[in-house]
Amino acid sequence: MDKLQTQVFSRARPIRLAFFIDLTEASHPIIDAIFEYCYSIWGGRFSLIIPCENGAPIPEFLPWLKAFDPDVIYSYVEISEPKQQELHSTFYPSALQHHRFGNGDADHINRIPNISISPLVVETILPIVGVGPFGGIRDNRIIGAIGRMETDRFLGDSFGAPRPQLRNAMQNMLADYGSMLLVIGDDEAQPRQHHIRNNEITLPDSNSLLMQMAANRQIRGVAQLSAFSAPRLDLHSAHWGNSFNIVISDTVSDRVLYWNARSLMPAWRDGNDVDLCIPRANFNDQPFVASLREFLNRRNYVSGNNNGGPHRVTLRSVSIQNEELQIIAEQMRQGQSWNTYNHENIRRVADCIPEQQALDRANFTNGQQGFHSPKLWVESFSIGNELRLTAKEPEHLRQIPPSLFNPAMGAWAIDLDIERNLDHSPYSNLSHRWRLPRRLRVTQAFLNHYQISQPHGEVVGPRVSAGGLLTLYTTANVDPPKINLPTDREAIVTGLQSGNDWMPFHRQDQGIPPQLCHQANRSSAGRHFWGVYQLFGGMNKARSFFLHEFWRKQLESYGATDQRTDIRKAKMQAELIRRIGRHQLDLANNEQLNTLSDIVLKESDAVRIRVRSLDWTTFEKDFKALTERYNIANPSHDPNHNQEEEDRWNAQALRESVENLCELGVLHQGYEHKCRKCLHRSWISIADLKANIVCEVCHDVRPAPVSKAWQFRLNGFLREALQLHGVGPLFWVLSRYQKNNSNSFWFEGPLDIFFDQETATAGTPETDIDLTMIDNGLVRMCEVKQSERHFDAAAVARTMKKLHPDIAVIAIMQANSPVLQRKFDQFSVALAGTGIKPELLTLDVQRDIKDSPYF
Repeated sequence: MDKLQTQVFSRARPIRLAFFIDLTEASHPIIDAIFEYCYSIWGGRFSLIIPCENGAPIPEFLPWLKAFDPDVIYSYVEISEPKQQELHSTFYPSALQHHRFGNGDADHINRIPNISISPLVVETILPIVGVGPFGGIRDNRIIGAIGRMETDRFLGDSFGAPRPQLRNAMQNMLADYGSMLLVIGDDEAQPRQHHIRNNEITLPDSNSLLMQMAANRQIRGVAQLSAFSAPRLDLHSAHWGNSFNIVISDTVSDRVLYWNARSLMPAWRDGNDVDLCIPRANFNDQPFVASLREFLNRRNYVSGNNNGGPHRVTLRSVSIQNEELQIIAEQMRQGQSWNTYNHENIRRVADCIPEQQALDRANFTNGQQGFHSPKLWVESFSIGNELRLTAKEPEHLRQIPPSLFNPAMGAWAIDLDIERNLDHSPYSNLSHRWRLPRRLRVTQAFLNHYQISQPHGEVVGPRVSAGGLLTLYTTANVDPPKINLPTDREAIVTGLQSGNDWMPFHRQDQGIPPQLCHQANRSSAGRHFWGVYQLFGGMNKARSFFLHEFWRKQLESYGATDQRTDIRKAKMQAELIRRIGRHQLDLANNEQLNTLSDIVLKESDAVRIRVRSLDWTTFEKDFKALTERYNIANPSHDPNHNQEEEDRWNAQALRESVENLCELGVLHQGYEHKCRKCLHRSWISIADLKANIVCEVCHDVRPAPVSKAWQFRLNGFLREALQLHGVGPLFWVLSRYQKNNSNSFWFEGPLDIFFDQETATAGTPETDIDLTMIDNGLVRMCEVKQSERHFDAAAVARTMKKLHPDIAVIAIMQANSPVLQRKFDQFSVALAGTGIKPELLTLDVQRDIKDSPYF
């Protein structure tokens, strides 16, 4: 069903970043750079660090990476081209980007990520942190460091180092929302006017900072700002999220553990202090331990499920064993402590990976919002096949000063949930949505890469985010680009011919990714399939016709069943045996050649000339037989059941079904007239019927019949599509997958596939696809046959390997058999290791064919 108005839900969120690093101790400077960068952007604290070995992510982290759903994958690791293609098809990032160190690879500045899409800066968060739920200004103090304290790993990892732009903004446009608290050694702070500005205050070391933070909850670092009010995946883990997490870190594994474990805290704690990353040497400093204990007494509110019990702290480490952790825990328990302390040695960094069940049930949430949480999704409407949307802004941007609201503050992501205009939903009360696939990259059919802002904005590409949503990027004062709503054919063909449009892994590269095929065109069968689809006006009406026992019997009488080829072949073989015998056929024998020619001509004439008609009494007779069989198989147990009333309703259903098919043009109502003189047969439609019927050959005149039952002919195009192009099984396959799909289902019929320009120019396809279905974002490519005899397992496997769908479906419209199963097993073996799931679909009469008197 086509719709005039398109409903669109949009959701603004932070740009999600995933970083690939080698899990070696040489990666410490890279982690320093990643921490610093992520703390400078909105939602950056929830970026994911993926450890790599041998140029690839550690496999155990891939499920988490999939659930995290990165917009950008930024790699400090060299990745092979096959692995790059695998990452693109699995995660569909807008950018898979390799870090370019430049000439000074030992410099810190050369390790800072240079993301192709600049995310929204953390400065934009400060105004909402500074305003309470009932108004009023809070005197925020943002932690910074100068001099040798800039390299203090405890400060940098736990609280972050604000970039100079934030410090400058807090001297002018953000001055009302807070000021800087700088940690700088007393010996380095003189002369003060050279280092300290206006209302900035200073502390000499991290011990003093912890004590000040214990006394003043308005002191916070950019690490906390970057986690505030950030919509994110809530992976709340009872093990990791029910206590304050202190990671004692001396190794890269410890720091990666600390970073990733933050995402396991419940989202409603995102405005609070929940973790620290502390080098082992700091616990040798007793004043530091005392300051840390006081900090936790005053600022730790993590207490299990917030059930009012004692506040909890867990000391964790990969590099430090339980015995030493226990000593540190005892050290923390000394003196006055309001917390319970536990300890846990983490065997390996992968032990913080959530279980698959937790990843599956994780939900996207607003995060900590203060007094109230706004809606994640905003509804809008558009008319026509072009969407022109107003940018959905993150909620916190409503609070920032106008002078800060400009494209230079960075970009954010917008997820779009778009209603489909062509709705294949089997349910009248549920509309299907666009759910885009990843294996078949179709975003180019909606919009190309675009410049995020003029005149010097970055060029970005849309992507498919989790759940099959279209995701794009925008910034302040810039509306998103125009979005085209393609037809199913346009989207699928685009994905086949030009979908691999990702930017190069190395920015200096200019290569074009290989495409799945050179050209994909609707085949003759494809054009007939879509003609039949248009004739019925949609899948639901087509399904109720092709897969109803009553109409299948009528199609058989019309000579247009889906098993037509096998039946006619068997009849032809029997006729050949009768006329020629079972001896070897010799075409040099004129008698045998003439006999064979007669048989072929007779059969072809029968198909070409004879057009069958069925009358109303035939329909009634067959329908009555079906109804009787159904009633016997499904007897009523209601003592008040009125069979006569039910029969009347059933008869009415038959009349309405035939009337509807006549309105659609599937059936033509009229009379077949056989001239009594010349024996010419002519069809007179109901629209052409007059009082007298005149033979169009000999002009004999006869009165129109008055007692003859109405006759019905099958639409000629439909008959040809079923007889010669075998489109019937296509509707059977579509019905199997569509009828229980309440979310998203779209498809394209038979396509001729050309893998190079030479075959495309010659018009000689190398292979074909019978059906391409996008089923809730999964790509199902189908080989559809009436019989297993036409299934070539090796040839189909070669095609599927080149086109690489999620699922390769072999659909045979007959019951399963040992021969078919052996062929399918061969097909499955051929696809082993490709990442393509083989699937066999066979006819289940009880499930697929409706045998009730209800249409």
